[in-house]
Amino acid sequence: SSGINAEYGDTWQYVFKLTPKLDAHEKANVKGVSSVGKLDIGWLSNFGEKGRIQSSQLQRLIQPQGELVVTVQKMPHLISTNKQFSLVLRLRNTTDRKYNLHLTLTQLPNAGVIWIGDTKKVVGEIFACSFIDVTLDLLPVKSGVWEIGELHIENLLTNKKFSYGTIGQILVGLD
Repeated sequence: SSGINAEYGDTWQYVFKLTPKLDAHEKANVKGVSSVGKLDIGWLSNFGEKGRIQSSQLQRLIQPQGELVVTVQKMPHLISTNKQFSLVLRLRNTTDRKYNLHLTLTQLPNAGVIWIGDTKKVVGEIFACSFIDVTLDLLPVKSGVWEIGELHIENLLTNKKFSYGTIGQILVGLD
């Protein structure tokens, strides 16, 4: 209904972010997989014929919480190439012990988004059952959908290491 028609040979790409809306009862019963629903796409051809395609049930894995939980607090979903942006990560200590953390960022091969600045950073102390927010700067250098990662964290008090693969994904458009 937007008035835009697809012509023969046209290719369109869309990125969807699906977020489930759970009530308190559903949140309490989540075990390891959560259904987010189905993707249903409908269209009308130039001759008035209706078309429709529906995906199977889409699911997402619920990550089990460990003693150090990393979540993205702030990240744009769409950014232009060569425009620096900030990523805010929350590091949550779920234990009853104090942590002293050192963070190392690893560049993914053939990445369209690169880390800016020091890739090794002393985060500092996180007390038991608390968190700290860390701001990191990145620069998108190629258009497309890119993964951001990897992140390695070491607790300097116990020498325990935590590794996190992909932190998130971002859509990079042309200038």
